[in-house]
Amino acid sequence: QWKDYYRFYNHIELPERFGDKPYTRLFAGQSFLKYNFKNTVIQFSTANKWWGPGYRNALVLSNNAGGFPHLSIANKKLIKTKIGAFNYEFIWGQLRNSNEPPPLSYMTFRGNKLYAPKTDRVRMFQGMHLNYTPKWFTNLTLGLEQSFVQYSGELSGMGAYLPIKNILHRLPNDLAAQPIILSAFYFNYKLPAVQAKLYGEFGWNLNQTTARNFMLQPDKGLASVLGFSKIFPTTQKHYWEFLAEMTNLQLQTRAEQFSSGAPPSWYLGADLVQGYTHNGQILGAGIGPGATSQTIELNWRSAKNRIGLSAERRLHNNDFYVFSFTNSGDFRRWYVDFATTLKIDWTFGRWDLSPRLSYIQTNNYNWSLFQPQEIYFIPGKDKQQFMGQLNFTYHL
Repeated sequence: QWKDYYRFYNHIELPERFGDKPYTRLFAGQSFLKYNFKNTVIQFSTANKWWGPGYRNALVLSNNAGGFPHLSIANKKLIKTKIGAFNYEFIWGQLRNSNEPPPLSYMTFRGNKLYAPKTDRVRMFQGMHLNYTPKWFTNLTLGLEQSFVQYSGELSGMGAYLPIKNILHRLPNDLAAQPIILSAFYFNYKLPAVQAKLYGEFGWNLNQTTARNFMLQPDKGLASVLGFSKIFPTTQKHYWEFLAEMTNLQLQTRAEQFSSGAPPSWYLGADLVQGYTHNGQILGAGIGPGATSQTIELNWRSAKNRIGLSAERRLHNNDFYVFSFTNSGDFRRWYVDFATTLKIDWTFGRWDLSPRLSYIQTNNYNWSLFQPQEIYFIPGKDKQQFMGQLNFTYHL
């Protein structure tokens, strides 16, 4: 099983913990320098970007990882045309490596070391985000996203820096080091009469494909986010908000699940062994490669204040589970979290306070299940934990 584990985690830099000692680091956070020229904004920033309609997960860019230094070009106001309104954003950035090893990196199997150390090479990020609101359906927003990550040493020529890959600048099939390319489109449909909205985001992690192959097998490399939200008004100054979202990053086809070589899971890189990460954290959906998530949340809101309760089921890397345990017929080892969180956001003058309290029930931690007896259905390595968090902001 450790051999199977490193089959996945030799292709992504995703440490389970950042060392075994306390540490302090200073980051630039959500800082930016911005230049406005007519309807164009040119910005150098380390601020996070969130692309897509989801509130819990986003496939391409989210705030799961810390912000990375980048240059962006975007429009300041909506670009209105005869067919509708457009927004655009292009990004060029640099990703940092954490250089933290995964657990038990010293392990061997049949005399061979399981962990392949990662060289500290500079990775470049490029991305584009377009969205469109049709003139005839003003409650509908359609979006297109694409990101590209590659070692800086593998980029040459102006074409390599165009942020739209396989469209304006088609990548050759014989590329020595294959990059990570994620492409996604989304919709966000508002229902103002009932104060609700439906949204979905669908992405593919394919470097190369054709229209024929896509029509024959659209579920190859597919990931998705689907969600719903609704507001329940009251006669008072407060209202209730209901949110629901589910995310699926698990491989859909048997050929992909049992492929030879590097697994084609989301956020892993066949040649780009740090994967789709910055400082050891995933740039997209925080649930991670091969995972699924189902979340519901109910909030009481009044102006900026909120009291809410959320519940989430998270299935950890089911691509690894299928590959490692299917042949054994042992279907009991799913690594699952059940998390319930109390959220409070409250404003006191210039202060914003946001405490959080979570209870997490973890079943089969790290897919572990010990069976010292012949009874088949026994508890696995289950964990229970409470987590507290306090965020505060002072407005100058």
